[in-house]
Amino acid sequence: MKMILMGTGTSHGVPVIGCTCPVCTSSDIHDKRNRCSAFISSPTNIVIDTGPEFRIQAIKNSITKIEAVLITHSHADHLNGLDDVRIFSHTKAIDPYSTRAQETKGKGLPIYTNSNTITDIKNRFDYIFTPVKEGGGKPKIQLIDVSLFKPGYEIKVGKLRVIHIPILHGTLNDCGWLLCEDINNERKSIAYLTDCSYICEQSLNLIKEKCGTLCHLVIDGLRVEPHSTHFSFRQAMAIADYLQADYSWITHITHDMSHEDIKKYINQQLKDFPNLKRIKDTLKGDIQPAYDGLVLET
Repeated sequence: MKMILMGTGTSHGVPVIGCTCPVCTSSDIHDKRNRCSAFISSPTNIVIDTGPEFRIQAIKNSITKIEAVLITHSHADHLNGLDDVRIFSHTKAIDPYSTRAQETKGKGLPIYTNSNTITDIKNRFDYIFTPVKEGGGKPKIQLIDVSLFKPGYEIKVGKLRVIHIPILHGTLNDCGWLLCEDINNERKSIAYLTDCSYICEQSLNLIKEKCGTLCHLVIDGLRVEPHSTHFSFRQAMAIADYLQADYSWITHITHDMSHEDIKKYINQQLKDFPNLKRIKDTLKGDIQPAYDGLVLET
């Protein structure tokens, strides 16, 4: 499996509009962060979240095909680029209002998310579900409510198995995702858990039960200071310490600290997390800040 982190920044992105802080004006490419999104390019094409930069991210990462979209939640920085999936949805689409046969085939591009996000999509993108006159394209999608699945249900998307991991983003029900590939009776997985402030024991144990070898954990970590709807760096490290992935990556990072300063901070905290072992030199552990363009492979 191959995952590209197309965006690793918080809702403002980094640099923040109008900000002249040292991070926003940094020349380090690791300090340039689009809104959070990921693309699984192998063995199946899946996008996680379609934020405001999705079109730019798709072009930059040469995305030419999508088999499914996973949406974590309906906040603008994770959803507002949804219209741009229409270029990928035409061959799978159904348009009940079209008289052209080629546009009535297929069920549409599968969009997996929870019930509250589906409600918001139908409100925010109401034109998708409303009869319109010819002219002016729109996505042709099928919304699939993962809230209706039993815990641990494995969604089959090509050669991958996708499992919904319930998490909380403040008081909002959010979707974490566990992506699994089975080869020669061995399962390897990547867990993607962004925008969360609490993960219940059942969800953590579900990851452990289903993951096989957890090769990578991508985990929300906004900043050093606590936040009401996001993990701090230390809270993210505690989750990583519990799940013990081969490698863990903090995402959804704000502009409070540079990439290099976050690495140093994490290294200073490692003594409190016995399962996060150092690798090679003192500034590298098996948990690091993620960055745009980071490629994860199992």
